[in-house]
Amino acid sequence: MRAEGSWVPEGLLAGLIGYVTVVALFGVINLAGGEPAFHTAALLGSAMFFGARSAAEIVAGPGPVIAYNGVHILVSLVIGLGAAWLIFQTEKNHPLWFIVFFIFLAGFIYTVALVGVLVAEVVGLLSWPVIVAANLAAGVTAGGYLWWRHSRLLVELTEEG
Repeated sequence: MRAEGSWVPEGLLAGLIGYVTVVALFGVINLAGGEPAFHTAALLGSAMFFGARSAAEIVAGPGPVIAYNGVHILVSLVIGLGAAWLIFQTEKNHPLWFIVFFIFLAGFIYTVALVGVLVAEVVGLLSWPVIVAANLAAGVTAGGYLWWRHSRLLVELTEEG
């Protein structure tokens, strides 16, 4: 059994992995589209903090990029901590795996819906497929890290089942 607080650094690292994955994905998408690497962060920061409702209203400068990335990394770290805590709880009490699985699934759907409604529907800055792809990529990389760290848990659950 892992130490009581061991889920905290794992959760922070998982959140950071998810955050970096999304930043890298949008950096590649932006560069491939002929935009600066942080164009999407500037769009979203301008919408969140400066009221922009279209790409034409982007606020120039590092302010929106830094502000948006500050929110993005905090949310990513909280999600990573939550995921690591849930896995830690499942290690202590194996029958929780079913509930934890549905919490992860619901969290993914909720995140896609929330970001999608705010960014794709209300502001019209990003498309739904890009939002889903970014969330899937973050989930696969951060989740893959946690899966790797807790690979024994899957073995234990299949042996019990």
